Amino acid sequence: MSKVGSWLQRWWRGGDGSAREETSQGPLEMFAVRVLYDRYGRDIYARAAADAAFSAAISDLAAEIRQDLKQEGPRVAKLLTDKTALTYYLLGHTHAVLACLLEAAVRPDAPTPAAIDPDFAAVRLGAMFHLAFDGGLLRMPAQGGDAPRSAR
Repeated sequence: MSKVGSWLQRWWRGGDGSAREETSQGPLEMFAVRVLYDRYGRDIYARAAADAAFSAAISDLAAEIRQDLKQEGPRVAKLLTDKTALTYYLLGHTHAVLACLLEAAVRPDAPTPAAIDPDFAAVRLGAMFHLAFDGGLLRMPAQGGDAPRSAR
């Protein structure tokens, strides 16, 4: 099997080759909010604690998303409280972030938010984490814990 083929096989199973153990996660699980939080949450929240403007950007985006959903009516606003619906809604946000990052990488001259704002992905992930905490998909680590934990 070629090197690329081997990498694709590991990616499909959920391992990127950097982990010591391969997992059985598939592509959808790999981009779930709890997996992203476990991987990037500590860094994003540490930066937010140290940078008030970055923290405000995350909070403002989360509030904007909440408000937009509530304005769509009770049926759409339910996305914020139904764990299954919220999981898939946030997976859609992950796809949008990845699409913008890919657009910026492939077409660097395109006026995409990711190309213009270096904090594009981090702010959006932070807002997703806020929504996931509010919706019960994520929880804070137990006292004395050394790492963020996802609600499972």
